Amino acid sequence: MSGSKVVGIALVAVMLGVWAVRSFVIGGEDAATEATVTTTGATSDQSDQASSAGDSPAPQPVVAAGDLAGIPVGYPSTDDGAATAAVNWVASFPTIVRMGPIRLDDTLNTLLSESRAASGSDEVIADYFTLIDELGPDFASRIWIESPLQFDVTETAGATASVAVWSMLVTGDAEDGDVEAIWRTHRISLVWERNDWRIDDITINEGPTPAPNALSLPSPSSEFVTVDEWQPAVFAGTISRIDD
Repeated sequence: MSGSKVVGIALVAVMLGVWAVRSFVIGGEDAATEATVTTTGATSDQSDQASSAGDSPAPQPVVAAGDLAGIPVGYPSTDDGAATAAVNWVASFPTIVRMGPIRLDDTLNTLLSESRAASGSDEVIADYFTLIDELGPDFASRIWIESPLQFDVTETAGATASVAVWSMLVTGDAEDGDVEAIWRTHRISLVWERNDWRIDDITINEGPTPAPNALSLPSPSSEFVTVDEWQPAVFAGTISRIDD
């Protein structure tokens, strides 16, 4: 892989962290109407039956109620809901990086907290075109797979939560060159606003990075293209629907 492509990969890893806490502030209202955001929980009939039987309601699984542009949304206002929102956000990195600037703007205006959605515009636009300069206009067609591996709820306080997510980003040219793995840790702050967990702040740091297995040979990019079309494993059981 050329030096410019390596620089570009590092750049996109940083930029998506920056994009996560800024938005273009152009027409967020349309995006808000696209997402159906409802929290999960027992129905009234289920609650009545549990009460009449003298039993406590059974714990409900943490499931996103829907999606916005392919990103799961609509979590319960619990610590588990915040953790699931953070993990699914990280797994949604490939969806985000493949958006155009206008769709990215609309999406982030809904997913971010009000304070974060109200900041930044010129810098994000400049970042987007810098990314095109580094990776070329076809950067969205690259292989992009982000796999959350471990998470830790580091802090909760009522309507706020902080979650650390360790993940592996796999990226490379779909037809030529090596596909590389980048290990990184996302530290995500969330706030409960507008009936859902919203992203309020993100920092992304490299590592911890394991040493590669000397006996394992790199796979051809065609094998990664195949798995790039699969759904993130962490979405299994945590979303009620994802529209194609």
